[in-house]
Amino acid sequence: MMLPALDVPGSLNYIGAFLTFDCNLNCSYCINDPQQRGDRKTIFLTQQKTLRTELTPQEWARALWRLPARPDLPGTFQGGEPTLYWKGDGLGTILLNTPVYADLLTNFALEPALFSRKLMGQEQKLRRPAPYPPIRVSFHVKEMNRTWGDGFTELVMRCMALRDYGFSVDPDPAKSDVGIYVVDHPENKVTQEMQDICRNKLPFFLKDFLGVHEGELHGQYGYPHSTDLISRGIHPKTLDCECRTTELLIDPLGFVWGCHFYLYRAWELKRPPVYFAPLEASGFDFAALHWPGEVTPIGHLLDPAFTLKTLETFRPCPFYGRCIGCDTKLKRDRFASENVYRSSVIIKNVQWPAELKAHISNDYKRKA
Repeated sequence: MMLPALDVPGSLNYIGAFLTFDCNLNCSYCINDPQQRGDRKTIFLTQQKTLRTELTPQEWARALWRLPARPDLPGTFQGGEPTLYWKGDGLGTILLNTPVYADLLTNFALEPALFSRKLMGQEQKLRRPAPYPPIRVSFHVKEMNRTWGDGFTELVMRCMALRDYGFSVDPDPAKSDVGIYVVDHPENKVTQEMQDICRNKLPFFLKDFLGVHEGELHGQYGYPHSTDLISRGIHPKTLDCECRTTELLIDPLGFVWGCHFYLYRAWELKRPPVYFAPLEASGFDFAALHWPGEVTPIGHLLDPAFTLKTLETFRPCPFYGRCIGCDTKLKRDRFASENVYRSSVIIKNVQWPAELKAHISNDYKRKA
């Protein structure tokens, strides 16, 4: 039975589908790892066999059929490493069985020939017109050098080889289907040699590192101390606020979340695999699911009653100060509009204690 189509509100800016939390790398600064201790396999249960930790490709396709096929609002497949999902066959199966336009966040774990074969002839769905490359490949120096030796040269070669499989590779981001992104973390030193290797070949971007490293906050945010209130000892406990998302965030089991903190924290507590079984048994009747505690999802994509209107509801949150940087950082919209910056969440009514309130700035504009 087909699920009801979803009406997309104008406020929706991003669709993020976490196909899997499994990954071939183990970066110390991985944003999936709440404590950044290199402990992803334990947190996300990627090695256990007794509980479901992922939807099947057929379930993903059924869920994503609910969304309109719009080139200006693609589904962004991510992880973990999405090309490893379902033993490497999952991404192609989903693309084959859904009309959705897709972006891909990957570390290019598969060699180009295998990557193309696993796409099952669906390369065109990763080739939409956009101001930035639909396939965004991340470089992680320590882990990729461990895996490949000269990690950056190997990564560039893999990206360039996509030309042989129907993709455009061009130094102009608006013309290229693929680009390399490097997180500006102290471990990821960008050298002149790296820039020279990419010059006149393919787009090369430096992305903000978000969070605290050796006591220093990195990144620019729309809300003060949203990420470092606790980690830098500014205040001993998180604050109450109200929050709503402008994104559709879907975890590997199809649960929909109001922000990345709730998503990652729930998996850290091992909740989604436990509550998926009774939800599935009920026919995905999310309203009937008893999920105790404060860290709860806001719906499930396979629930026939789920609508995107639920994303526009402000909900009370007691965790201001532990926000994940990608939720509260200032960034451009999906059209890469000049001088238009936004955060993924909208926060209001932060209950600042008196000793902090007088020192909080209301100027949240991004600095040049």
